[in-house]
Amino acid sequence: MDMVDIVVQNLYGFAAALIGAVIGGIFTLRATANAIRDQNAKELRHDEREVQNLLDSIGVEIGTLWNFHMHRIGVMVEQLPDGGALEFYYPLTQDYFTVYNTNAGKIGSVKDAILREAVVVCYNKCKKIVDGFKYNNELFRDYRNLLLMPPSSPNHADYVKAKYSELVQYAQIVREDHLEVKGYVERLLTLLDQRQHV
Repeated sequence: MDMVDIVVQNLYGFAAALIGAVIGGIFTLRATANAIRDQNAKELRHDEREVQNLLDSIGVEIGTLWNFHMHRIGVMVEQLPDGGALEFYYPLTQDYFTVYNTNAGKIGSVKDAILREAVVVCYNKCKKIVDGFKYNNELFRDYRNLLLMPPSSPNHADYVKAKYSELVQYAQIVREDHLEVKGYVERLLTLLDQRQHV
């Protein structure tokens, strides 16, 4: 075997090793790309499930709170005559929007912009209703306290009349806000229901 044969043989060996390495690299690269694609798809499905679970929880929370509100006081507010007042204390002592408040940062993960906006607007309007009833509670407390004062107090009748007028005026605001929120709640629950049937 001469020197040329040895060099050619070494070149064949080197070329075979190089081709083997390239082919092995291509398969490794493909396998890695497939693994990354599969992992990304798995993470996407996980994220989509988390968003769906969040939306399901929001639907349950809003639906439950709205049904409770309607059975407890909503019908009374809707049937309030013009010139009527909400002469009662409506106990609102806790955070009723636990799902929303603990997951507010995740609302941005909802891809449907219309649904995302409906969630945020509905909750903000519901919180406005809670604040409205809290304020009505204050007005009613003040009115009740005036009624308990001796009628002989100076200007007592005028104070009672003025406070009752505040209650009447604010009751109309509460009713308008209630009817506005009712529309937002119904819209949100409809959007959530439609999403489950897609």
